[in-house]
Amino acid sequence: SSMSSPMNPPGPYFPLWCKSNYSFLEGASHPEELVEAAVALGLPGLALTDRDGLYGAVRAHVAARGRADFHLILGSELTLEDGSTLVLLPEDRAGYARLCRLISKGRLRCEKGRSELAWLEVCEQAEGLVALWGGDGSLLAAEPDPLFAARRLRDAFPGRLYALLPRHLRTEDARVEARVRDRARRYGIPTAAAVEVLYHVRERRALQDVLTCIRHGVSLGTAGRRLRPNDEHALKGPEEFAALFADDPASVARTLEIAARCAFSLSEIRYRY
Repeated sequence: SSMSSPMNPPGPYFPLWCKSNYSFLEGASHPEELVEAAVALGLPGLALTDRDGLYGAVRAHVAARGRADFHLILGSELTLEDGSTLVLLPEDRAGYARLCRLISKGRLRCEKGRSELAWLEVCEQAEGLVALWGGDGSLLAAEPDPLFAARRLRDAFPGRLYALLPRHLRTEDARVEARVRDRARRYGIPTAAAVEVLYHVRERRALQDVLTCIRHGVSLGTAGRRLRPNDEHALKGPEEFAALFADDPASVARTLEIAARCAFSLSEIRYRY
């Protein structure tokens, strides 16, 4: 009880932004490894949000199956026409179908390995989807009318739009976050704490660096700022995550609130000829 212990253990959180090796040359862990690591860390679940695809969905689903108290969300980080990204999480089966449709549309118009969607296309398919915006800094994009994207998204995702606050212990984090918070306040968008997970344990950082080099066609010696500056992209346990966001427990708690909205499971889909 809280009487016997002066310090209550930190509340759990839900990792909403996780990429596996199906985010080609970016994620450095298999979907199964992410699921198993999340279980071992005592997390209530995770959202697999690979770049422009749902390729790891079945493997993650199989790994999570049989774990009654583990909640797997299958979403995706979509690339938009201006180079910014938006993480979409399906609330229900209809939302999952719309997400699949968007991914197909974005992939079919580009050469292999790329995808691109217009803001308007995403907004037209928004029903049944939760949107996490700004993780890539796009909330700060210098648009002619900065209100434009915010208004469009807020109208398309009423009550289902959140501003991501990623913390990766970089020097520019505080400056970027201050601007994200300012925009979020101005447009009435609630904030959610996040880490962009690219591997299940810190030891995979070296592999992630190599993948980044291959992706950009450079060597480790010449990669420079293309490489992530540290190993802060590992899946974190509840204590470590709570400590990282000790000044903003509301944004941590909101990750659980978002996860609770996303009830879709792959087991809802049955084969139909």
